[in-house]
Amino acid sequence: MPLRDSVVIDCPHCATRVSAPVKGYVKHTDTDNTIVLACCPSCEEALLGFTQLYRDDHDDWVYDRAERLWPEPTAIDLSPSIPERIRQDIKDAQKCIAHGIWSAAVVLCGRAVERLATEKAPGKTLATGLTELKNQGVIDDKLFQWADVLRRERNLGAHTTTEEVTKENATDVLAFTIAIFEYVYTLSEKYAEFKVHKAARGDA
Repeated sequence: MPLRDSVVIDCPHCATRVSAPVKGYVKHTDTDNTIVLACCPSCEEALLGFTQLYRDDHDDWVYDRAERLWPEPTAIDLSPSIPERIRQDIKDAQKCIAHGIWSAAVVLCGRAVERLATEKAPGKTLATGLTELKNQGVIDDKLFQWADVLRRERNLGAHTTTEEVTKENATDVLAFTIAIFEYVYTLSEKYAEFKVHKAARGDA
């Protein structure tokens, strides 16, 4: 048994990383791979994680930071039509929300929207780029309003201000960000495919 009887793991209930007391563990016979059952010190919810044992500077066996297995992390199933860098920004934003880092989450969402503006309207600032996207018909007026809100939330998270980014703001911003990219890339692509198939059938 490791000298340190706690493990660092993400608690989804508290939306933060905690040092949780280990209540039980199962170590693989031939490796240092270990499954741990821990208890969040704040909300006292059970957490199941995968980790490894290693020797620290004092030559004591300790747990490495655990990857949570249960409650199962929420996965974002983003369409491959969305560019990889944008998908990574969105995934990183979700990780920040899971760790309770609200301002970083909105900054990452803002960066994703900025990538969209740069790709579709090169050479423009984010604000003017969004206007250009609306003028081009890439986004409609409602999405333009959403994107402009995201831009302002991004500025709130990125710059010194007396206002704080809340959990509710961060989760709303992430939801809006995903909706924008699903519309621009996924739905637009599916509609284009529909028109091709319709034309191939000779439909009016």
